[in-house]
Amino acid sequence: MWWLIISWFWVGVLGEISEVIPESYSLLFNIYPESGQVTGSSDVKFELLKTSKQITLNCKDLQIIRIILTQPLFQEKTMRNIDVEFEHPNQEEMALTRVDGRPFTRDKYILRAQYRAPIKKELNGIYLSEYTDESGEGHLIVATHFEPTHARTAFPCFDEPQLKARFTITIDHEAKYKAISNMPPTKSRLVRSELKRTQFTATPPMSTYLVAFVLSDLKDMTKYTHRGVPVSVHYRDSYQDLAEAALDTVIQSVEFLEAYVGRVYPLPKLDVAALPQFGIGGMENWGLINIREEFFFTSNETEPIDLTRNRAVIAHEVAHMWFGDLVSISSWNDLWLKEGAANLLMVPAIRSLVLKDPRWTESDLQNTLIYFSRNRALDVDASLSTHPLLMNISDPYEAAGAFDAISYTKSSAILNMLRSLIGDSRFQQGVIKYIKDYQYKTASLDDFLAAMDSTGPVYKNLEVSELIKPWLIKSGYPLVKVTKLSNRHYRLQQSRFISTLGFNDRKITKTKWPIMITLQTDKKSTHKFLMSTRTKILSFNYNPSYVKINVNSTMFFRTNYDEASLSDLIPLLEEQHNFYFTEEERAGMVSDVLTLAMVNKISISNAFGMIRYLSKETSYMVWSEAIQKLNKIYDNISQDTKKLFKSFINNILTEALKMKLNGSISEEMLRKYLKYYGVVYGISTAPVGAEASYKLWEEGITESVSPEVLMYAVQELNKGNEIWDKLQETPSPDNHPLFAALASSNDPKMIRNLLEGSLIYDWVPLQNRYEILTAVSRHHPTQALKFFQEKYDVYYNWYGEAQFNFGNIFANVIGNLRTEDDLNSAIEYFSTMNLGTGKSSYDIAVDELRSSLHWRNCCEEDLRDFFIKNAT
Repeated sequence: MWWLIISWFWVGVLGEISEVIPESYSLLFNIYPESGQVTGSSDVKFELLKTSKQITLNCKDLQIIRIILTQPLFQEKTMRNIDVEFEHPNQEEMALTRVDGRPFTRDKYILRAQYRAPIKKELNGIYLSEYTDESGEGHLIVATHFEPTHARTAFPCFDEPQLKARFTITIDHEAKYKAISNMPPTKSRLVRSELKRTQFTATPPMSTYLVAFVLSDLKDMTKYTHRGVPVSVHYRDSYQDLAEAALDTVIQSVEFLEAYVGRVYPLPKLDVAALPQFGIGGMENWGLINIREEFFFTSNETEPIDLTRNRAVIAHEVAHMWFGDLVSISSWNDLWLKEGAANLLMVPAIRSLVLKDPRWTESDLQNTLIYFSRNRALDVDASLSTHPLLMNISDPYEAAGAFDAISYTKSSAILNMLRSLIGDSRFQQGVIKYIKDYQYKTASLDDFLAAMDSTGPVYKNLEVSELIKPWLIKSGYPLVKVTKLSNRHYRLQQSRFISTLGFNDRKITKTKWPIMITLQTDKKSTHKFLMSTRTKILSFNYNPSYVKINVNSTMFFRTNYDEASLSDLIPLLEEQHNFYFTEEERAGMVSDVLTLAMVNKISISNAFGMIRYLSKETSYMVWSEAIQKLNKIYDNISQDTKKLFKSFINNILTEALKMKLNGSISEEMLRKYLKYYGVVYGISTAPVGAEASYKLWEEGITESVSPEVLMYAVQELNKGNEIWDKLQETPSPDNHPLFAALASSNDPKMIRNLLEGSLIYDWVPLQNRYEILTAVSRHHPTQALKFFQEKYDVYYNWYGEAQFNFGNIFANVIGNLRTEDDLNSAIEYFSTMNLGTGKSSYDIAVDELRSSLHWRNCCEEDLRDFFIKNAT
């Protein structure tokens, strides 16, 4: 094993089992940013619960200078040194043994270490961030990111989330910099000329991955919550005008969550450091949230959807101050719990801020952040390579790789399903009890469910845990088949849905869940019942004109209506889709039929016949689901079929663009979305005013231009070289539309230069560089795959141990391939490589691609026949 943690929760295999409870860490960091390393010293107090031949700590990339182990005697009034030696049995650990060969007895100990730790260029551990201000002057920032297992690269520790301890942090640094950490400073003084020592108050008990500090010359702004807690944001000077609005979102989130969870914010202050280079969106270090600038600051030019998503990122990290920080997960196996709760609660936390804009509706807010997440989870969780929410983490790569779409999106979907079943009030009661019972402690799945059980049964005498736990411990989710047996009788059947075409392993597909079925007929009243068997017969005492299940699409499953029952629903979509179906239900139906068509569980004619109604659809969410699924089909068909596909979609898009919209956020987004995909598919005329808009932007008269205009300029106006020159001018996360447009170029030299340049130039910050590769993969998948293989070591060094990014590369580079040859090339190459944190995403992408290629071989002809028969 790579990761042999010795604690009373974990079993080690290095000699005898050691069981430890850490009590406190005293950490001193001497930091000179330009030096490339930190000189550190640490005192770790811990208790050994069982006599053991060795004591094992986590320690990675540290150069140990000196180790002293002492045993406090007589109420810690005297100390006895123990001669020890250490070795590194693997790259993650340091094992201590006594020189005299005797075992360590059950007692309390203090481990003192002096060491050197690297200041990394990669965005984890202690790392260096650089930026240039508007005057051209360079600045350095030293920041940290320890989640999940990088604290061990900064100090020797027991690096598991359940092993909470108090941390006292001291930083020696150049006086021109300011140091911030989890807690307020107790004192800051000059040690000698130009060297300052900043000492911080001891933290409450917390996990190692939450330890944090930032050393910088960033500006700061402070405001106070209604209880007087200081909240500060630290930012580059260029964001001065935007800092207060972002700070208000932090304070709004804190005040909402204090009321919701029934527990005041537990620390004396909260800092938020907006960093130009940060590997993920944000990190919930207790008392010091680190967040990527592009997700924190917004301006008047920011799209409303991006503004809301940025606010959601802030609220998500604030929610962790309770879920994950105050109450910690008992191991990385329960990652889903803290991430799902933060994803769910971020929505009401920002509700009042978002709805101040009259263009936003409650439905738009919920759909943007909750239902998009649910539908994404349904896609990923259908793979044979998915994993249950409750995992079995065994090494650091698995821990970092566990931060994936399942842990984030399925977790919040299941919690939202629970909330809808028991109601907002009872769900909040359970949350309050959970926080109260486990504050400053650790909690597991069973602890959370016990808190929810305390609110009462979920259905008749069924406890919450009985209904919800199977959804957390099983991989995948059910497909519910609806069969119309007669005018008054229907059959429901459940089986596990697998998105691999032709897969029929009964051992897997026969898995069943306790499903709460919600059902409506033409009488409009909602019926609710539990389906815990594989099959259930529904009998009505009247002839319903239609039967619709999964009201509001809150339950986590897909629905497969047989031809007769689907035929009852399609006319309702065509006639009055807003009357008979909610927005969530329409998005669910569109997603379901197109997904099922891709695995041959529903006919092409039924699926594409149903989506014709989209010409009247005004929902951005519904169209987004449709386009996402249609893109997968389009990318997987031959050129001849693509021409027919374009004609079919063109008819729908043309009619949709004629609709009169009322100006809501959703409809504004929809209009832009449809125009963009008109250009993507190459079926629309030039965007209105495209050449004029491009010329104004090129000449610097306007600051921004729409993505579809840039793409049109590359493809139709031959403006690739001019856009290339623009890309060179200013490094910025905002350069994404530029390289996305260039990636659509048909000039092989341009594509090669774009890929090569992404490794050399600072067009975008390091955390965004992989997005150039993934943008190219959408238009030139073979070229992107070969480049990724050629430069694999570079990408691995940047992202291989990081959360999210490496998985995103595999999901796109593999997921966008279109031929058996490319798939085989990928499998042959990557079968011999360390996939790091991208392994799960790679496995899922390979499964999905195999299924897509199988579908093309067996079903593309049916699609072509449908288009020919229905040509207009």
